[in-house]
Amino acid sequence: FSDEENWYCECPKLYTGKLCQFATCDENPCGNGATCFPKSRRDAVCLCPYGRSGILCSDAINITQPSFSGTDVFGYTSFLAYSTIPNIIFYYEFRLKFQLANHHSALQDNLIFFTGQKGQGLNGDDFLELGLRNGRVVYSYNLGSGTATIISKPLDLTLSVHVIHLGRNLQKGWLKVDDQKNKTVTSPGKLVGLNVFSEFYLGGYREYTPELLPKGPRFKNGFQG
Repeated sequence: FSDEENWYCECPKLYTGKLCQFATCDENPCGNGATCFPKSRRDAVCLCPYGRSGILCSDAINITQPSFSGTDVFGYTSFLAYSTIPNIIFYYEFRLKFQLANHHSALQDNLIFFTGQKGQGLNGDDFLELGLRNGRVVYSYNLGSGTATIISKPLDLTLSVHVIHLGRNLQKGWLKVDDQKNKTVTSPGKLVGLNVFSEFYLGGYREYTPELLPKGPRFKNGFQG
């Protein structure tokens, strides 16, 4: 089924998920609003909401500094999801600081943030995406008429904290990483507005399946750090 902006599957009994890829947890053992996902026919895993921890998400934890795991052994990733950001159609600016968990898997193919949707666009679909690939920062956006991408120089791994400043005004985007020179790009085609309706995902993606992301530079793992 689909409406103008979204599509969804109507799942048969015992199945759930955007692609009906999960058999449901019939007797949900998870507490405190956690999501139950089956690991096998006999075993399930509880995915805890913000502020909860433990096998059944029964432990309350006070989070003072969010830590992202990338991808765990079950293929799930921790993430934060914010409401759709208003007023980013023609202009936006982001500043962020981050610390990497390691200098190996954290630098290979990791999503930092994403907003957008998979639809039927001929040149891909509107999205905004930031990630790490092969030790460099990758910033991409698509206004509906083609993807623009800026790739930084390799990160200086002697720095413990990295700083990214990025933005966009109509078709022109820019990226500044640590002490590197500012880089700019202009998106192809004639469209000038970023039209995104999804939540703003930080550190990962809900039901993290790369196939659900729009065409473009998909990142295999969530952020680690």
